[in-house]
Amino acid sequence: MDNGILKMKHDADSWSSSEVRSIVHKHMWSIRGFSQLECRYLETSAKIKDIAALPTNQPSSSGGLPELPDVTFRIRLHPQGNKESNKDFTFFQCFTTQANNSAPSTFKAKFKFSVFNQRSEETPTTVYSGTQQLHGYFEYIRREVLMSHVQPTDELHLCLNITVTFDTVTKTSQNIRSVPPELPMPIEVTKDLENLFRSGKHADFTLVVEGRELKAHKAILSARSPVFAAMMEPHTSESQNSRVVMDDMDYDVVQSLLYYIYTGTCPNMGANALDILAAADRYSLPGLKNLAEVAMRSGLAVDTVCKHLAHADLFNMTDFKKEAIKFICMNANAVISSEGFINLTKKHPCLIADIMSTLVNERHNSPSYFTRDGSLEPSSKRARMTETNL
Repeated sequence: MDNGILKMKHDADSWSSSEVRSIVHKHMWSIRGFSQLECRYLETSAKIKDIAALPTNQPSSSGGLPELPDVTFRIRLHPQGNKESNKDFTFFQCFTTQANNSAPSTFKAKFKFSVFNQRSEETPTTVYSGTQQLHGYFEYIRREVLMSHVQPTDELHLCLNITVTFDTVTKTSQNIRSVPPELPMPIEVTKDLENLFRSGKHADFTLVVEGRELKAHKAILSARSPVFAAMMEPHTSESQNSRVVMDDMDYDVVQSLLYYIYTGTCPNMGANALDILAAADRYSLPGLKNLAEVAMRSGLAVDTVCKHLAHADLFNMTDFKKEAIKFICMNANAVISSEGFINLTKKHPCLIADIMSTLVNERHNSPSYFTRDGSLEPSSKRARMTETNL
């Protein structure tokens, strides 16, 4: 449960919680030699057992959920309808019987029949919605369509999905405030570590960048980065001297790197996103790498996209690479005249080939179901679920 909800629950003098208990059951029925059926109907059953034993998040005030009886659903197949007027149709029927009539329970059930042949191909059925009063839930299909569907093996596979929802259970309780619980406060840990980094108190390691020093703690560096952990092994010169010189990195980038190590955040990403990305990859900090990618995505522009694409390719950022190429294709006229594209052509010809391939494929495979603004037309499908009150 969220810490905020826990706190509100603790602050309340009393509280209630309600739980809707439900279960989903799937029953599969296979019928071989379907075309030879000449009976009025064929019947089987599906029993949902041990309803009271289902796991719950909130027990009742008595210490457990009220017992619920087993529920048995009877399933019938009417191969030639249920009377002369509909003999050209096959009907599928489901209705319920309770095993323990002395302890009735109110519940609702939803049903859905699916008809498959031996090749696992489904054929659509229709929910009965006529005015004639029938017992239970019905779906039907024209018999000649069904006969054709199950050939040549003459084997029908009927799948019934049952969703049963039982009475809602509500629990009411009073809070006892004599010993209030201590709630976890992760933000306090982050703030304390930030203060430790800014103050440099008890620091036992120094990072030298552009002639300037940054203080840090070996234990925290090792815990957060496997690269720093290897650096802190006793046999290394960095560990023995408690000092490392980083002469190939910018001071602001290393400072952002350390700030992330201590706090898990990087508020000063800014224009340093590409350099921070490289530093995150170098010191195996995937969280910081993700933050840099977010900043790069939001900063995609005609004059930056080519440079971002090169970095995405270098650091195996597959999704972002596709997004950058798509941006270039959508803004091709402006991008190809930019200085970034000229540099990309000289230094990364393989990426130019990827861009051209994407352009060709998009023009060749442009689907007719796209709207003018490039979005997909949503497809609609009528649900064939009907709720039956039992």
